[in-house]
Amino acid sequence: MNPRLTRILWPVAAAVITVLLALARLAGDPHFYFADDTQLGSFGQWWQLGDLLRQGRIPLLEPSAWQAGNYLAEGQWGLFNPLTWLIALGARASEDPVVFATIVKVAFLVLMCLGAYLLARSFTAARPWAALAAVLVPLGGFTVYMDAASWSTGLFNAALLPWVWWALRRAVEAGRSPIPYLAASYVLVAFGYIFGVIALVGVLVESLVRAIWRRDRIRILRSLLASAWGAAWTVLVYLPGVLTAPVTQRGDFVVRNWFFLNADLTDVAAAAGPTLTGTIRTWEGEVPAPPGVLEKGVMLWTGEVTQAPLMYIAWLLPFFLLVLPLSRAAIRRCVPLLAFGTATLIAILAPSHIAAVRWPLRFIPYLALAALVLFAVAASRTRWREISKTRIRWTVALIVALALLNLGNVPLDWRGIGATTAGLLAILAGIVFVGRRPWRDAVRTTVLVSGAVVVSAVSVAAQVVAMPTTPLPGNAVPSVSAMREVLSDPRGDAMVVGNASAGQRDPATWSERLLANLWYLSETDVSNLYTVLPYSAFVEDLCMDLRGNTCADGLATLWSIDPDTGERVSDLMGVSTVIAMRGTFPEEPDAPAGWHLERAGEFTWLFQRDDPLPPAGGVVWTGDGTAVSEAQVSDTAVSFRVDEVGSDGRVVLSRLDYPGYRVEGAAEAAPTRDWLLTVDVAGASAGDVVTVRFQPPGLPLLVSAAALGILVAAGWLVGRLVTRRRAATASPAAPRTRG
Repeated sequence: MNPRLTRILWPVAAAVITVLLALARLAGDPHFYFADDTQLGSFGQWWQLGDLLRQGRIPLLEPSAWQAGNYLAEGQWGLFNPLTWLIALGARASEDPVVFATIVKVAFLVLMCLGAYLLARSFTAARPWAALAAVLVPLGGFTVYMDAASWSTGLFNAALLPWVWWALRRAVEAGRSPIPYLAASYVLVAFGYIFGVIALVGVLVESLVRAIWRRDRIRILRSLLASAWGAAWTVLVYLPGVLTAPVTQRGDFVVRNWFFLNADLTDVAAAAGPTLTGTIRTWEGEVPAPPGVLEKGVMLWTGEVTQAPLMYIAWLLPFFLLVLPLSRAAIRRCVPLLAFGTATLIAILAPSHIAAVRWPLRFIPYLALAALVLFAVAASRTRWREISKTRIRWTVALIVALALLNLGNVPLDWRGIGATTAGLLAILAGIVFVGRRPWRDAVRTTVLVSGAVVVSAVSVAAQVVAMPTTPLPGNAVPSVSAMREVLSDPRGDAMVVGNASAGQRDPATWSERLLANLWYLSETDVSNLYTVLPYSAFVEDLCMDLRGNTCADGLATLWSIDPDTGERVSDLMGVSTVIAMRGTFPEEPDAPAGWHLERAGEFTWLFQRDDPLPPAGGVVWTGDGTAVSEAQVSDTAVSFRVDEVGSDGRVVLSRLDYPGYRVEGAAEAAPTRDWLLTVDVAGASAGDVVTVRFQPPGLPLLVSAAALGILVAAGWLVGRLVTRRRAATASPAAPRTRG
C-alpha cells in the first residue's frame, strides 16, 4: 500500500470508528450526551456566553446572577478560551440543545482519539497499534458515562491532554516548533477544569526531571519555558477563584475520605470489564448521610454502588502479560508513560476530598491514556508467533485472579463477571491462534487489530444493553424556543423558591419554570443559577443549593424584614418576581403588602411586585439621615453622589460582597446580612461622588501573568529562529531538514 495512504488510513479509520461507536450510545438513550451538568450547567452557560459574544462583550460580573455571577472566579466559563467561544456561538445559534450537545461531545471524542494516535506514534508505536489505542482511549468507562455524558469540561480536558503531551514532546525532545504546544496547552488551561491542569503539571514535571537527570541543558531550557507558559495562564485562569474562595464553600481546607468517586486497589480489577462496576459510589441510590459527618464547606453524598463501569479502561489490559517484557531501550523511551501512569493511579486511590480537589476518580481518563499508549508501544515490538506458554499461563492466571477480586467486590454481579471472564479467555485463545498462523507480520497485525476493534464494538454493544444510560440524572429539557417563552415578559429580577427540581422529568413542568443555568435562556434575569462557588453567607441565609433550589424557609426569608435596615430582603436584592414551586408550597403562600399573585399555574405560583424595582447592582438602602443620588450603574461599577450624610452613613448595594471591590470617595463597611455589599460615606461630604468598582482580585498578578506568558512564547519562538539561522549559517551545505 502507498505509504502516504497508509499514514492517513489508520488515523482516519480510528476517527470513523470512534464516531460510529459514540453514536451507538444513542440507541440506548437518545439523550445520552445531554445529562445532568450538561443540561443544567454547560448548555445554558454556553448559550449566555454566545449571546454576550454576539454583543461584543466578555462578562466578568453579573449582579443579578448573584452567587453564580462572578464569572472569572467560576473558571469553567472559559472566558479566555477561543474554542469555548466557538462552542458558545454554536449553542446560541442552535434550536435543539440535545443535538447540539451530542455534536460537541462526539467531536471531542474524535479529538481525543486523534490526539491519542499522535501521542502513541511519538512513543514509536506502529500505526495499527497506535490506531487501536486511539479507538480504545475514548471508550473508557469514566470518559463515556461521566465526562461525555455530563461533565463537559472534563471531556474537553481529557481530549486536549494527548495533543498537549504530543506537542510538548515534539517541541522539547525533537526541537520542533513550540507553536502546537503553546496553542494546545493554552486552550486546555483556559477551559478552567483543574484536573486537566494537574495532569499537565505532571507531564511537565516529568519532562523537566528527565532532562535534568540527563543533564541536557537544551531540553532543560525548553521544559522550563513550557512550564512557565503553562504556569502563567494557570495563574490567570485560577487565581481569581482562589482569592474568592474564602467567602465561598470552597474556602475550607479539608482532607477526608468519604469513599465517594474514589477507588481502592480491589476496584482496579474492574478496569478490564466493560460492564463491571467495582465499589465506586456516587449520587446513585443516595441515602441520608450518617450524623455528624457533614462539615461546613463540604458536600457529602453517600450513595449505593454506581451501576456504571466507571473503573473500566479497556478489555485488553490482562493481555499486557503477552507483550512484556519491554526491551531496555523501549523502557527508557516509555519512562514518561510509566511515571505519568503511576502518578495518576496513586491519585485515583487518594482521599475523596483534598481541599478544593474532589473526587479523584476523575483522573481515570489520564490513566487510560498512559496505559493504552504503553500497550500500543509494547504490542508494536511483540513477536506474536513466539509468545511462550509461560506468558499464556500467567495471562490465564491474571484473568482468573481479576474475576475473583471482582466477585469479592460485587458478588451479586456473578453473571457479568463470569461472562467477562469467559470472553477474555476466548479472546486469549483467538490471539494465540492468530499469532501462530504462518502469515506475514503485516497481515497478522492487521488481523489482530481488526479483531480488537470488533471486540471493542461488542463491548460497547454490551454496555448499551446492560447500562444504556449514565448514572447521572436527566431532565425533560425542551427546545430553545420553548425555554425562551418562560418568563418572556420581564418585570424586574426574579427568584425561584422551593424545590425547582421537582418534576424535572415531566415535560409539562418546563412551561412554567427552568432550572439552573437554563434560566439564562429566559428574557428575565433569574438568580437561581448553577455555581461551583456557592457564597457561604448567601447560601445559609436563603438556604439555596449550588443549582438554585431552596428550602421552604427561603420564601419566608425573602419576604422577611431585615432588622438592620427595616427593608424586605427581596427589596434589598432588587427582586420583583417570585416563582414559588407548588411541590414545596401546596397552598398559596401569603404575599406581603406590595405584592400580588400574578398567576396560579399547575406547578408554580407566580408573584410579582406591584411596582417593579430596578435590577440588582445599584443602591437599595441608606442609613438614617443619609441620602444619595445614583449616577451610573453597570455590571462592574456603580457611582453615586452624596446628597446628605446622617448619623448612619451606610449605603447598601444589591451586590454580593465579593473580594475585588474597591471604593473611591468612601470606605467599605461590613456587609449587611453578611453578604450585601455596604459602603460607609461617613467621611464624605455633600456633593462628593463615590465610585464602587469591581476588579478581579489579584488583578496586577493576572496582568503580570499574561505578560509573562506572552514574553515566554515570544522568547521561545525568537530563540528558536535565531538558533536555526545560526545553524544554517554555520553549515550552508547541509541538507535542509523538516522541523
